[in-house]
Amino acid sequence: MMFNKDSIVNNSRKLYATMKRMYHYSFSDLQGESQLNDTDLCLAIGQLLQEGKLMQRKGTDGIYYLVA
Repeated sequence: MMFNKDSIVNNSRKLYATMKRMYHYSFSDLQGESQLNDTDLCLAIGQLLQEGKLMQRKGTDGIYYLVA
């Protein structure tokens, strides 16, 4: 499977813009907000984590993500 870096960066920017509405998000919250498929969402999250714009935490209900 080939991945396009420009597409990943574009998806991460869109995801980041939608994440300013709430404090933290589960993976399913982000899927609903972004309408990205599993792979594209994982890559966008990875990009934002790498850029230091997103934090990943473990809570009692599982993993959640928040803007850094």
